[in-house]
Amino acid sequence: MSAAETRLRIVDCDVHPLLKGGLPDLFPYLDESWRQRLVRKRAAGAMGNLTFRYLHPNGSTVREDARTPQGSIGGTDPHHTIAHYLDPNGIDIALLTTLQAGSLAAVQASVDESIVLTTAFNDFYADTWLRADSRFRLAMTVPSQDVTAAVAEIRRFGRHPQVAAVFIPPINILLGNRHWWPVYEAAQDLGLPILVHVTGTDSIYHGAPTTPGGIPDTYVERYVTLSLAAEANVNSLVFSGVFERFPKLKVIFVEYGFLWAMPLLWRMERTWRSLRHETPWVKRSPIDYVHDHIRFSTQPLDEPDDPRDLDRLVAMLGYDLLCFSSDYPHWDNDMPGQSLRSLPPEARRRIFAENADATLRLD
Repeated sequence: MSAAETRLRIVDCDVHPLLKGGLPDLFPYLDESWRQRLVRKRAAGAMGNLTFRYLHPNGSTVREDARTPQGSIGGTDPHHTIAHYLDPNGIDIALLTTLQAGSLAAVQASVDESIVLTTAFNDFYADTWLRADSRFRLAMTVPSQDVTAAVAEIRRFGRHPQVAAVFIPPINILLGNRHWWPVYEAAQDLGLPILVHVTGTDSIYHGAPTTPGGIPDTYVERYVTLSLAAEANVNSLVFSGVFERFPKLKVIFVEYGFLWAMPLLWRMERTWRSLRHETPWVKRSPIDYVHDHIRFSTQPLDEPDDPRDLDRLVAMLGYDLLCFSSDYPHWDNDMPGQSLRSLPPEARRRIFAENADATLRLD
């Protein structure tokens, strides 16, 4: 068998671009009135500010070695990302999710600001990153605070050939709630999956998803508990009957990990069998709905000391549920050559490419 036949195809479901110059990079995509509004309120220099409590212990969530030759922070130059990450690691497809847009769309900007800014972000990345390399795909951002505007943005921008998913920045409304149904209808119409990703506002700002039980005290405590929001939303999607109403809809949870999914599914299954009369619209096993409609990205990859333990857990969950993600260029990213190396070749092919092929709109 030739090297070309044995090479592992890689679809990375989580690569993060950043604005090099902050919000002023978006000014060419905004009307003059909006540019002046952002300048006068000094919003352009306030982007991404977090509370002192949750600043990263090392000063930045972005790897220092990912800086561009000119010294800019990693993720601000598509050509450097190609040279530093895509080419050396043999990445066939890189799905871009912009967390700056996500944080503004969720809670950091007003509703009106979030609408114009998400549109500007989508157009900016189409003109800069998507044109730079055909391997780039975009999870287009929609303004979560206004569902009508989110639907309009999907129908305006969602037909771009390199848009592969709809990124809904999470707010404190569970994804099974009928608030989101118009978004699902528009995404389903265009063959686009829903992508859910932490935004950095979680458990910090009012209106963002919050950690059950109370407010975390440190960055590390908050980081460890971020997956709880994904558990709640998987549960909500299934028991609210979303997949009966939208039978072609796919949802991918990115950067929440995945090892929590197995005990969650067991509990969902047991409870549904005992109390299924409460939700008669849930016509099938919760486990079946998840296998048919939901995927989880691999990062952050929780690795026990013995890799065989992880292999067994992945096999128990099911090779069909996972899609590789690196989270490049963040501090905790998982490089493809170091991830899930001891899985069987067929499992690696599914996780590193085939599952994403069947979930994202990549054609």
